[in-house]
Amino acid sequence: MKKMRYILSALVVFLTTLNGFAQQDPQFSQYMFNPMVINPAYAGSRGVMNGSLVLRKQWVGFDGAPSTEAFAFNTPTKKGKVGLGLQVTADQIGPKSSVGVMTAYSYRLQLGKGKLAFGLGAGVTSYRINWNEIDYRDGGDGYAQLGAESRTLPDFSFGLFYNTKSFYVGLSTTHLNRGVYGIQQDTLDIVHAHLSPHNFFTLGKAFEISENVIFSPSIMVKSVVPVNVPSVDINMNFQFRNTLWVGLSARSDRSLIAMAQYRITDKLKIGYAYDMSMSALKNHTSGSHELMLGYDIDLFKVKTLSPRYF
Repeated sequence: MKKMRYILSALVVFLTTLNGFAQQDPQFSQYMFNPMVINPAYAGSRGVMNGSLVLRKQWVGFDGAPSTEAFAFNTPTKKGKVGLGLQVTADQIGPKSSVGVMTAYSYRLQLGKGKLAFGLGAGVTSYRINWNEIDYRDGGDGYAQLGAESRTLPDFSFGLFYNTKSFYVGLSTTHLNRGVYGIQQDTLDIVHAHLSPHNFFTLGKAFEISENVIFSPSIMVKSVVPVNVPSVDINMNFQFRNTLWVGLSARSDRSLIAMAQYRITDKLKIGYAYDMSMSALKNHTSGSHELMLGYDIDLFKVKTLSPRYF
């Protein structure tokens, strides 16, 4: 475990100083039930006021493993063309923690059998890095002398989202302004740690197998500039009597995810996902857990082609 702690410490230093050549945003397994966390254009698309709370514990048993709490709220306006959203996210990995507040605005146009939405996200994110919380092999390491640093940055995102009753496709990009949240100067150079744009492509379709069974496959492709190798999630969900969802996902980082969601009432639902690594990481962690609570309020009684299957 001590060896793994050193590895994690090195990983965190790498993520926070070398231009973010890896994923910086929190990871969510139940993205298909709450696209608002990755795409501002989703705001208002369900046709009802919707709130969701997600709690995620990643790599349980691993020192300094990621821990994320996220609340997302979105609603259409009375005329249905405009959607508004708010998202609050708290994330921690090792000595690095962040709290972000993002607002979202979307505008939808009728296009064929569905609607095309353009979305903008704007907010602020506060970062704090405590270099003293890392175990260093070399006590004289320059980073060990830095102590705690914090910075608050503006943050912007953009997205497109098209949906019919049984189909959706989305494109989005976060961190458009590439905000700088860390600067370190040594005798040779100045290193800037900045937020790298994260690109998301999502696609989902619902197939009616019978009156009470719906098959809903989906895919998410995620890339981080300038990393050339994308991350891919492939998901297969089955819905029974519009009450119970069960599914399985495969992720390109050699993870398998089992998930289930239960509709407690017409308005309230609860979901759970368990991630199991198939890589060498499985020898050091018991997996990742993600819990989601969602609530719908049909405030304006608006009829819409919202993707209720997802």
